[in-house]
Amino acid sequence: MDWFGGLKVLSLESRRADEMAALIRKYGGEATVAPSLREQKLDLGAHLARFEASLAAGDIHAVACMTGVGTRLFLRDLAARDPRHLDTLKGVPLVVRGNKPAQALKTFGLAGTSVPRPHTWHEVGAHLLDTLGPGQHAVILEYGDATPPPMLRMLGAAGVRVTSVPVYRCAFPHDTAPLSRAVCDVVLGGQDLLLLSSGTQLLHFLKYAERLGLGEEVRAGLRRMVVVSIGPACSETAAELGVHIDLEANPHKLGVLVRLAAEHGPALLRQRLARTG
Repeated sequence: MDWFGGLKVLSLESRRADEMAALIRKYGGEATVAPSLREQKLDLGAHLARFEASLAAGDIHAVACMTGVGTRLFLRDLAARDPRHLDTLKGVPLVVRGNKPAQALKTFGLAGTSVPRPHTWHEVGAHLLDTLGPGQHAVILEYGDATPPPMLRMLGAAGVRVTSVPVYRCAFPHDTAPLSRAVCDVVLGGQDLLLLSSGTQLLHFLKYAERLGLGEEVRAGLRRMVVVSIGPACSETAAELGVHIDLEANPHKLGVLVRLAAEHGPALLRQRLARTG
């Protein structure tokens, strides 16, 4: 199989940029990796103080861990204040959105209940509704962006009290030159496929394009390309942003994402080009 066959493949990956580039090249693609975001830790002091007080009062009835990074950062800072808090958390129901937060809990000697696939906020919200009653208190450790308002409304309508903790936020990279070049490449038709390993990557890519005054041009460029998502949460964000997803990886892993794109992306691209002339 020719796999990518020399096609130009764009990724917006940050933390695993080198791994992504190597995988694309392994499957015969010409890799461009342009990180569209960086994770910026926030000051948790006030949030941790309120969490400690609620934990001591027995007023936390569930903690929803939405991401591995956020869970790890929060528990690290919580344990630094008092390691005994981790023992107390063993008596609190912990809910995890997929494997990464589950692994983060494990490093601190904790275990949680994993929600069903596709591991989006919908499943987390449904689990909290099933297990909590009116007046009970859920703490949600956010995942780079604010907790989705529909999730908050759904829980609030059922009488569940919610505290949403912003552990970190996603910002533009310090060095935006690769991102600028990627935006221009998409506008000029210089990329064939886009591989997304998170919806926030796409959000920041589009925001940066708008900052350059190229928002509509980038959207037109994306419509010419084959766009591949790592999983349902990523695809859901793309749909909300008005970007069509052509392929979705299952299981939701980086290697599967690249292999899927290499196996089916070139044919989809040929079909699209044939339709548009």
